[in-house]
Amino acid sequence: MLQKIECWKKVIKDEALLSAIKEGTLDNVASMATLRKQWTLDEITIAAELVDARNRAARKLDYATTVVGDPVGVQQATSSAIAIHKAKRFKGHTGIVDLCCGIGADLHALPEHAIGVDIDPLRCWMAGENTGKTVYCNDATLYELPRDFVVHIDPSRRNSAGRIFELDSMLPTFDEVTKITTSTAGGCIKLSPAVNPEDISKFSQSFEIEYIEENNRLVQSVVWYGSLTKRTGQTTATSCKFGESFSGTAELPTFSTTCNQWILEPNVALERAGLHGTLGNRFSATELAPGIGLLSAAENPNSPWFTAFEIIETTSLRIEKVSKILRDLQCTQVEVKTRDKTIDPNLWQKKLNKKSSGPLLTIFALRLGKKRVALIARRCVTP
Repeated sequence: MLQKIECWKKVIKDEALLSAIKEGTLDNVASMATLRKQWTLDEITIAAELVDARNRAARKLDYATTVVGDPVGVQQATSSAIAIHKAKRFKGHTGIVDLCCGIGADLHALPEHAIGVDIDPLRCWMAGENTGKTVYCNDATLYELPRDFVVHIDPSRRNSAGRIFELDSMLPTFDEVTKITTSTAGGCIKLSPAVNPEDISKFSQSFEIEYIEENNRLVQSVVWYGSLTKRTGQTTATSCKFGESFSGTAELPTFSTTCNQWILEPNVALERAGLHGTLGNRFSATELAPGIGLLSAAENPNSPWFTAFEIIETTSLRIEKVSKILRDLQCTQVEVKTRDKTIDPNLWQKKLNKKSSGPLLTIFALRLGKKRVALIARRCVTP
């Protein structure tokens, strides 16, 4: 491993090699032969990994052009926006440790005195390069932590077969992580967004679970515990898209078969947190079918947590009827949305989009009780 790290140290400083990798292709025999005249196979392989990793990091990390890492390390890394958001809760604490720090994406955003710990020597070196902070190579389950410290824990959620969603399959396991939390003042555990609050109901500490969205994608969930918990027993939805959080207790939306003028599509984090009903009830919004997620309202609440669509026409869910209405509206470009796999939205969109002219409209293909309906709507752009 030390030999591999030394090779990485050499490669990250070799601008000629990195430029050659960017401009060439390793699949080309002639290009590879040219590279082998100046560099070893190990150097070329590492340079290719580094160039690939930096390309992958372009929309994820603020320091993508200088990041030191491999593609897997970047894939597992927290984005800069989310890392900065989480780091805010750690401010003011004197002892901070990032356990299982990987290439250091979260550690990079944590206060200057934070330290990192990882079991992989190469990852430790990468984290040190990316953050300039102290990083120790150690097993997170064996690393001794003072009781007044707060920690960020990022258990590995991947193996040779791909992503891991079960808590017991993480490394360290959730039971091992729980033992770490009992010996520290507080912290957070980075988990898959597939985790439900009931999955961690036996967690021994008081906690708050947060679901985080970035670029309209649900990216991760975080369990805050101990001194870093702000709202014990509540759930939080955070949108990095518009930089806001909403916390509360999940409420079921009020059910009504009445379809009002507006359809409200909740932010993915808000819906995953089960808070779309909590917030929707404040707007007197109702759910057209139990569990469908979409809400209906008489007025546009102008909330960043919902994308609002004004209904223009309602018809039965038959593509020829929808097509006729679109012709009457002189619309030839649509986006098609559905819930519960009522239709194949990609197939409908392909059939309904003709020349990409006229206003862009949205088709909601829904199953409401025994009825299958198409709601033709206009997306409202929030100022």
